[in-house]
Amino acid sequence: MTQKASLLLATLAICCIATSYALPMEGIISDLKCRCVRYTSAYINPRNFRHIEIIPQGARCRRTEIIVTLRNNNIVCVDPQAQWINQLISNV
Repeated sequence: MTQKASLLLATLAICCIATSYALPMEGIISDLKCRCVRYTSAYINPRNFRHIEIIPQGARCRRTEIIVTLRNNNIVCVDPQAQWINQLISNV
């Protein structure tokens, strides 16, 4: 019986700590890392884009991430401060 009470108390403590730091539960389960390690500001022709994904900054990553999948299935992380990508996004 004391083991069940200890387990319940530990679970309750973890929940309280998580909410006091305003961490989402999904952040505890998944890794809290940015998807991009390196960024490029070099121009990439939009005709070569297959898909573009814009991930705003949040609890998982403190930086906005722009992830471009090219037609040849290469994945490139574009620097969100690059002027050409900002112009492209504003035109869409």
